[in-house]
Amino acid sequence: MRESSVKEKLIGVAGRLFHKQGYNLTGINQVIEEADIARGSMYNHFQSKTDLLIAYLEQFQEEWFRSLEEFLRPITDPKKRLLALFEYRIRRQQRAEFSGCPFTKISAEIGNEEAEVLKTVQKFKDSVRSYIAGLVAQVKHRNILTNEALTEMIYLMMEGGLVSAAIYKNPGDLKRGKKIVEQFL
Repeated sequence: MRESSVKEKLIGVAGRLFHKQGYNLTGINQVIEEADIARGSMYNHFQSKTDLLIAYLEQFQEEWFRSLEEFLRPITDPKKRLLALFEYRIRRQQRAEFSGCPFTKISAEIGNEEAEVLKTVQKFKDSVRSYIAGLVAQVKHRNILTNEALTEMIYLMMEGGLVSAAIYKNPGDLKRGKKIVEQFL
């Protein structure tokens, strides 16, 4: 097996297990067994479970933004693109059976113990906020709020909606958040 395919297999298996059963409940032996690789191969690519987690989160972030761009590509109107962010989040949660945001879940599990993991989680959330800010800057909105305040409101409505979707196993609060944001545009 090629080195890169072993690494990708490890990241894929670990990511699935971390998201499904949690980081703390996933043992490195389970990852190695389910990836069907030699123990030495694991440690050739990752020195620790934490390194594997960071690789998974970084890959997830790249794929998430790539998928978002594909989803938004046919939409040209900045206002509609901004509102479509909610639809993107809704569809992802529906496909994942409302399992929540992997970054939020990991952050809750690791607490303050893993500074490098926390930085990776924060980087993703900051990137989402920046993406929203970029869209807000393109929209001619009602100016009830500044661009910065509107960005924060949208970000917080979306994040809260994601948590609620995971708790209630439905997209209701994400949909309501979208309707509220629409009133400010």
